[in-house]
Amino acid sequence: MTSSEEVCISQRLLYCWDSIFDTPPRVGDRHDEPYVNVGDEGTVNPSIDLIHFFMQAFDRNENSRSATDTVVDFCAGADLLNLQRDESATTELVALLNDSGGMTARDLFHALTQPRNARIKRSQELERGDSFISHPTVRIDEMDKRINRLYIESLNRWTVLALAASAPDHQASILGEFIDNHLQFGPLINAQAIYNGLPAFALQFHLPYFALRKHRLPQKDKRQASHGKGLRQCYDITFLRTMDSKVDNGLTEYVYEARLSCLVSGLSRYSWSAYLFNDQYFELDGDSDSVAEYHAQRDMQPGLDPLSAGKMSLNKTPCEPREYFLLIFETRIRKVKKEWKQLFVAVDEAIRAYKSEYWNRTSHGVSLKKAQSPRSGTDRQRTQSREELHEWMRRSAELLRKFISSLDQIISDWNVFRNTGINYFNSTDSPDHLARLLKTITAIDQQITDLGRLLPKFNHTMVSLSEDMLRHVHLLIAHESNESALIQQKTARDVNVLTWITFLTLPLGLAAGLLSTQEGFIPITPSPCTFVASLAILETLLWLILGTLRGWDWVRVKLTWVRYHLGVRREGIEDIELRQLEGLS
Repeated sequence: MTSSEEVCISQRLLYCWDSIFDTPPRVGDRHDEPYVNVGDEGTVNPSIDLIHFFMQAFDRNENSRSATDTVVDFCAGADLLNLQRDESATTELVALLNDSGGMTARDLFHALTQPRNARIKRSQELERGDSFISHPTVRIDEMDKRINRLYIESLNRWTVLALAASAPDHQASILGEFIDNHLQFGPLINAQAIYNGLPAFALQFHLPYFALRKHRLPQKDKRQASHGKGLRQCYDITFLRTMDSKVDNGLTEYVYEARLSCLVSGLSRYSWSAYLFNDQYFELDGDSDSVAEYHAQRDMQPGLDPLSAGKMSLNKTPCEPREYFLLIFETRIRKVKKEWKQLFVAVDEAIRAYKSEYWNRTSHGVSLKKAQSPRSGTDRQRTQSREELHEWMRRSAELLRKFISSLDQIISDWNVFRNTGINYFNSTDSPDHLARLLKTITAIDQQITDLGRLLPKFNHTMVSLSEDMLRHVHLLIAHESNESALIQQKTARDVNVLTWITFLTLPLGLAAGLLSTQEGFIPITPSPCTFVASLAILETLLWLILGTLRGWDWVRVKLTWVRYHLGVRREGIEDIELRQLEGLS
């Protein structure tokens, strides 16, 4: 059996920072030529399917091209010719590169391609035909000491096209995988070294969250996914408070799917690029994390790093890729935690409000006085109320399961990364550098712990949702059963009374019918005294017949019952009259 110490040693060997990344790479001058550059003079051939060709660097398996299909479908209609003339590609500010202002997708394409071509041309002039390796000064100063930071708001097909057309050959597969991962919605935290070609490192995280916003109309994601719907979905959660439709023109609570994705990748600690994709499609104008806002404030607060949400200045950000990656992770996980907390508070409060309102409406039930009215309307109301409750529970549970699953995956992914990928950050020659890394990792652990505390709260809300509603339903059913029993008893009592009234008035009808015959038909002269005598004779005869058939004990019990109830009724009436007189006095 493998011991824990052996497993720990193997993990350190498999997941560790390679010392090769601590020295500048010994590569040629054209190492950063675009992967899709198949034309002459450093230009991209517009006749090829650029996105498809770019994604093949990552998705090389002919039998499984899911990543290629996903990105190609997302970028449908995007090519270099349309990039120059499409309105959204030439007018919307979507990116920030280093200390530049806001850029459109077309501006980003030119910014990523022109400097590279200039460097290649300058390097070729300096080489004078010799090998690039013979000029180490040129290689380190001119080529390898390069750090790029790219911030992209709501990644769309045009920004993907700009990245695909300019991605260096050694980085195409890493960037293609990163773009494909961002188009998904699940979490991912990963650190790896790639040795397929030039050795390169890739540190990336993808943090999904649900943003609660109040808007008059939903801010639909205009970006299209492969299934034809928007890349990210939004949910109207007004139903959590009440199943009634919203009739006014006020603000509505919407929950928007969003994702933060960051990639730090390069050939060495001296030459690397950082990318951050931030879903902002649901934010209205003036959001502090938008490209337009950074662009507007660059004169007042120059040099803010948008990847860190403006928490750091570009001239003070770490130049070491691992330290920078962790700092960005810490900054962004704070934002994600804030969004999750805000969501839980709103959802939990809404569910409590609905349960309270529903129970108040149904706990009183229908009084016996109302039950005397026709039952069809009451039954329809109860059926509608139950159907409404079942639909509300189904939709609420479905929404909560979605939240719980996403949050649980974030915590699980961090735990996996903490056991393996964290070793990339534990190997360094500088004690001060290691101390800074461990300090940031500790801060991230605290944020993840705080985020993890929300998981049992969501689960408790889910459990209480089912238990409380089922208890309410059972109580309502018991209330209705008791009410039905009381109604049945009252009906039986009424039928019994009507039966006795019919029985007791039968002699009256017989006597009246007998004395109403023609004169001379019977030897009795009709008169009031004769009518009373006939009624008494017939009543006595009727009780004799009943006594003979049912027994004299039964007759005696019935007479006692009649006397008792007449006495109670008389006593009750006297008591009521007495209380009324006392109240008046």
